[in-house]
Amino acid sequence: MKGFRPIQDISGGTYTGKVQTFAVAAAHASLLAVGDLVRITGTARAIDGMAEVDAATAAQTLTGPIVGIDFDMSNLEQKGLIAGKAGTVKVATDPMILMEATASTTVALADVGANADIVATAATQSGGLVNSNMTVNTTSPAAATAQIRIEGLKDGDTSSGATIFCRINESTSSAVGV
Repeated sequence: MKGFRPIQDISGGTYTGKVQTFAVAAAHASLLAVGDLVRITGTARAIDGMAEVDAATAAQTLTGPIVGIDFDMSNLEQKGLIAGKAGTVKVATDPMILMEATASTTVALADVGANADIVATAATQSGGLVNSNMTVNTTSPAAATAQIRIEGLKDGDTSSGATIFCRINESTSSAVGV
């Protein structure tokens, strides 16, 4: 399963489920799924002033992973937030949460402690399931600044598609402007 899933606080405490609700403008261009990383857009919804987010791309500062998508009363069967449809999402905004994510390629034990950008592949829908396809770009992690910090490897697995432990390294909560 791809995408970014909060699992615990960086200090070792359990993830408590704290989220912030954000609006998503109808102009967003891709299907959004639980596990997708988003970025605050720097604008707000006109009706209530709620801050808006959209899917993050490589090299952008990150607000956090989507952990919930509010349902659409006009289409209760819809999973995810389809492109071109306004809605609201729940986002884990704490940059110190530890997340599980999938490595895009093989990952080395020496990559722990390095930083990497994301591979921001749009979510897909198959039948009634919507899946996040975002991964950590493990092609060439480096000590240089990048979006995600690799904190560990689950079960020491270094294979392509391995589960890694990571956190947000470049956060909109600590950036100047968006």
